[in-house]
Amino acid sequence: MRIITILLLLLTMGVSAFATDAALARTLESLTSRQKTILYQYGTLNAWASPAQADSFWRVHQPELGRVTREEAGLLATELLDNTELVYAIKHPSRLQALRGVFTASRLLIGLAALVGAFAVIQLLGRYLPDVWRSLLRYLSPLFRWLFSPKMLTWELLILGMAAIYGGPLLGNLEIRTVVIHTGLVLLWSQLTAICIRIPFVKYYSKVIKNIFDDDQYTPLQAFRYVGVPALITTTAVWWVMQRCADSWYAYELIVPLMIAAFALPPVRMMEGRLNRVLLPFGNKRRWRAKDERMATYIVVSLVVWVGMLLLPVVYKESLLVLTIFLGCALLGLSIEEVTNCGIPNYIWLQVVTLVFLCAVVLAGAQLEALLLMWAGLGGLLLYVLIKYWELPMVLGWSWKNKKAWGALGMAVLIWGIALLIRSRPEWFAIFPAKI
Repeated sequence: MRIITILLLLLTMGVSAFATDAALARTLESLTSRQKTILYQYGTLNAWASPAQADSFWRVHQPELGRVTREEAGLLATELLDNTELVYAIKHPSRLQALRGVFTASRLLIGLAALVGAFAVIQLLGRYLPDVWRSLLRYLSPLFRWLFSPKMLTWELLILGMAAIYGGPLLGNLEIRTVVIHTGLVLLWSQLTAICIRIPFVKYYSKVIKNIFDDDQYTPLQAFRYVGVPALITTTAVWWVMQRCADSWYAYELIVPLMIAAFALPPVRMMEGRLNRVLLPFGNKRRWRAKDERMATYIVVSLVVWVGMLLLPVVYKESLLVLTIFLGCALLGLSIEEVTNCGIPNYIWLQVVTLVFLCAVVLAGAQLEALLLMWAGLGGLLLYVLIKYWELPMVLGWSWKNKKAWGALGMAVLIWGIALLIRSRPEWFAIFPAKI
């Protein structure tokens, strides 16, 4: 009896905290930019100035905050102070900013002058020294043919990509640095693939890649050599860039080549027949399509990696988010009966797996305090509800033919109802631990 009393007390306290947080969130959402600025300044004075200065600031600016009480203002100010990052924007260009622009423009003009001058010199040489061109072509054409042969061009582009990856993090300009590094990563991956397959042009070796993922024409070792090795080396390059460069988006990209390499591992290829039975455990009167079995295998491997990333002491939340979005989209697609024609037992099992995964994503986002991850799970659940709204009547033998307008109206009512539920009970959807 005592344990039940304690649990009821904790539950009551949790509901009260959620209600308080929901009210504060509504208040914060209704504030204007000016009011948020005042609260931020009030929180700064509370944290760093004397109580007298904070009290004076509150008395002067309290009329601008409307119905916000001093207790609520203190909580909201603390929230803004702890979770706001100041970004400075230039409203009125100064003389110093104008001079910086002048120097930038001068550098661009110098580069343009060099290009125009080189073009003019080439034209003048061709006009006044025609024999020079013929001599150069005669003596240098064998060198050019060798330098620009398909085989040499592959190695040259690979070296250029490695140089771009190595030197890119040293560049100061964000846009140029991003373009250079990503160009290097694309060249590294594509040229390594060309070297491993021994086909120089992407137009031709892309057919080999497609055949590797579509059928069993190649052995597991060949698949790993053609796909896995370049992907693993590219993963290493992305990880190296992350250590040298503070830009955040490389953590999102790291998981892409890593998972492609995982899909091409020989054990995965050899165990496809067993792995896909995790998602499709029951028999089917129709013969399974190879692409459905392979997709089921990739989903199982991705689920294993996803769980492993959650158990790691250090995890890149950005990579986890990308893998979560891939898994959510793949499971939502596979859970549609018309897509796989997997039979009712497999169909029911896929619904269970999809719902369990999406709920696990929401809980993982709350546990890791990753707001985007939790939103991905909630968005997946919303998509699941909308998909099943259209699909379940068809599975039960009913048709939407000539009734799509009514169906769209019903879906609008469903979405409206979900939105009202979220607004009336926000504490059900924000399961982060309270900090204010």
